[in-house]
Amino acid sequence: MNINNECRKYIVQSIVLFAVLNFCAFVAMKFWALSLTAIIASGCFVLAVDMVSAFGFRWVATKHPDMLPTFFTGVSGFRFLAALLLIAIWYVMSDRTQMGQFIVVFAFFYLASLIHHSIFFSRVSNRL
Repeated sequence: MNINNECRKYIVQSIVLFAVLNFCAFVAMKFWALSLTAIIASGCFVLAVDMVSAFGFRWVATKHPDMLPTFFTGVSGFRFLAALLLIAIWYVMSDRTQMGQFIVVFAFFYLASLIHHSIFFSRVSNRL
């Protein structure tokens, strides 16, 4: 298995997922009064975490392939803690009435990214 190829595939899929999620959010924004800043923050979070995951995967897979199961678990924990941090920052900096709306938008982005991550890396780990 070519690690660089798998990393490139994950990055491309993450960018496509980012574009699809943003498209869906912008279409939903036409029907519901969704906050543009919530969509941008959620999209940037998903893209940043996926890029860190991809480059971290490449580094671990090339340098320490025996640590990949630990890496997969660590990425899930990192993603969750980063999400909690973003939610806490949003809570402190925003109007309290916008918090529910942000949680709904962010949950949509977070779950889609989590599903993508789980499916992709379960297939990769089965080929290792």
